[in-house]
Amino acid sequence: MRAIAAVMLVLVLLGGSVSAGAQSTGSASSQDPGSSNRDAIAVIIGNQRYANGIPEVRYAANDAAAMKRFVVDVLGYRDGNVIELIDASQAEMYAVFGNAQDHRGKLWSWVRSGRSDILVFYSGHGVPGLRDKRGYLLPVDADPATPEINGYPLDLLVKNLSAIEAVSTTVFLDACFSGNSAAGWLVRSASPVYVKTTPPAPSRGLTLITAAAGDQVASWDETARLGLFTRHLLDAMNGAADRGRDGNQDGRVTLGEVERYLDDEITYAARRQFRRVQQASVSGDPKTVLVAAVPKASAVRERAKPVPDAVAAPSPVTTSTLFDPPGSDRTKALAFVDRHRVAVQKAIRLYYRENGGAWDHKPIAASLDFAERIAWFRDMVLVAVHYDSLDLRVGYAWEGNGRDGDAEAKFRIAITPDKLSVAKMWR
Repeated sequence: MRAIAAVMLVLVLLGGSVSAGAQSTGSASSQDPGSSNRDAIAVIIGNQRYANGIPEVRYAANDAAAMKRFVVDVLGYRDGNVIELIDASQAEMYAVFGNAQDHRGKLWSWVRSGRSDILVFYSGHGVPGLRDKRGYLLPVDADPATPEINGYPLDLLVKNLSAIEAVSTTVFLDACFSGNSAAGWLVRSASPVYVKTTPPAPSRGLTLITAAAGDQVASWDETARLGLFTRHLLDAMNGAADRGRDGNQDGRVTLGEVERYLDDEITYAARRQFRRVQQASVSGDPKTVLVAAVPKASAVRERAKPVPDAVAAPSPVTTSTLFDPPGSDRTKALAFVDRHRVAVQKAIRLYYRENGGAWDHKPIAASLDFAERIAWFRDMVLVAVHYDSLDLRVGYAWEGNGRDGDAEAKFRIAITPDKLSVAKMWR
């Protein structure tokens, strides 16, 4: 759901202190052309389906899926180093990023000090605190009227990320902090409240991109099934900003090139498609390198194809389109898993809640401490292909009864035309 006063923040926190009046021009990724960034860690969150009658963010899961492909394919992050959360709860967000007392969450534990780049992407609702006027990311189980209690503070996110000793930290937040949305106000029975959501200045460099002004609407691209801003930002960072008329064609994408591209493309698209004014705002050193090595034009065109809906409705393990069994073709099976990754993960989560928790437990006194849920997935590897099912080896983190742990298991995914389900789980 894109909202009035929707905001996308891009924070580039670069290693080393920055003196007053000077900004770092370092890259948002330390990737060299043609190489992988094996120590880099990404956290990608798509909060689409909210509880408590809160309007959904229609393309949040698609935004997250598109950003993951960009991080892996272009920036060279390893798939197993991506922490992916779809419809994240407050507990899941605190588990990853830490809290006000301790920044050492899951992300901190995965980072190699002085060697890892960090990229965080969030697509979902943001809300203002009515009492403290702070900006909050909104977990799917939160009440937008009391984010001070059940939201995740934006300034806490910046503070905790700044405490991690990474080579660089890049944060993309596609969120609305006005309390309003295209479907109405998130906070019922309240007057409009606008909160300045600029995060506190960290001890390292800061780059800020805002999708729209406070009285503007950030639109959707119905063809690409992405947010209009997200779609054009990804196009820009995939190389369009460097190859375009305002780029220098040096094979890298800088903040200045992205700013000029967005000024040209997103503003025109919003006016032509929706007869709206939408002006992206960019602040920071225009020499900052966001992408060190852009992909070839053919790869960009392939990624620019429309993205299918990533989250099903109404069932958590079905989609509005048919699932075509890939047969015994491994290449088609790999493409199937990539295309329906979110639906596969939802099917596994559902099965795990009902049947899988007994696999992961610890002896506590005379009883067993059973796992209750899968917190997030580390990786999924295709191990066998059948005509109407797939066998996957899945690495995941579980939690329950105040405890958590890492585990790996195999799941057989049964495929029918309108549903994915888990036939069995084994090790």
